[in-house]
Amino acid sequence: MSSAQPEMNPHRFAAWCALSELFLDTALDDADIAVIARQLSATGIALPELERIYEDEVAPVCWRNLRAPAGAAWSAFDRSWLVTEIERRRSLSVLDRVPFLHRLRIRRWTRDSREDWLRVQRLLAD
Repeated sequence: MSSAQPEMNPHRFAAWCALSELFLDTALDDADIAVIARQLSATGIALPELERIYEDEVAPVCWRNLRAPAGAAWSAFDRSWLVTEIERRRSLSVLDRVPFLHRLRIRRWTRDSREDWLRVQRLLAD
């Protein structure tokens, strides 16, 4: 049995990387938001699916970074770590089958990044 991981969808990977920037402990200015929106637009993924990726794939693994005590500022999440953690979480998400609990978890995961996500959404909608 091979230990190689299946081929990663490059568009989804690009979306993960762009969306993870919403969870860095830095203030995002309009230029930063515009870059994230351009990166997401370039994936060709529709806005409703990007919202799902933000809430169900990226937020669950990145949200704690915004809750951690202040430390050194990161310029990005390690991409290998990001892929590994998202894939691991996707295989374990049993509670996501209970809609009410899942919505509560999404609110917790996205509380600190939601305003920036809404800024990105407005640019994508234009």
